Amino acid sequence: MCIRDSFSRGCLRHVMSSMTGLEPLDIPLKADPGAPPSLAEGFGHISMSHCADALLIGWSSAKIGVDIERKDREFQAYKLSKRFFTQHENYEIENLSPCQAKELVLKRWVIKEAAVKWQRGKIANNINQWIWENKSSFAHHKKLGHKVKVYEQNYDQWTYAIALDE
Repeated sequence: MCIRDSFSRGCLRHVMSSMTGLEPLDIPLKADPGAPPSLAEGFGHISMSHCADALLIGWSSAKIGVDIERKDREFQAYKLSKRFFTQHENYEIENLSPCQAKELVLKRWVIKEAAVKWQRGKIANNINQWIWENKSSFAHHKKLGHKVKVYEQNYDQWTYAIALDE
């Protein structure tokens, strides 16, 4: 487990401790390396995401997935879209300016990554299976038939998304 993962799990314990009154080490968190964190039965569902300077923790009674990225993150929007998104999703960015394309691709990425985390799947195997139509309140998995409610928001220098059971 990398230092950032250990730190984020420690932050999760601290936040949950302050909300529940339990000692941080009494929070029933299972956080195996390479696997998404989970809580013991009865404590709900969690999801975490971090970028260079932010940590987003989602805690819910229902399944949840979250993702956060900096809005100024450097990446090649058209290249990323072609690699991970559907042909229809790529049509949506074809006539956009580079700035508009980057904004839409980043929004689509955080929504899809939040959905993958909701699914407790692997990004490499599932990011291209999740479909999100621009401005839709839902994302769906084309092979497994999952459908999740998605919320995407910008805050200060970050964009983040939350995926929840519909």
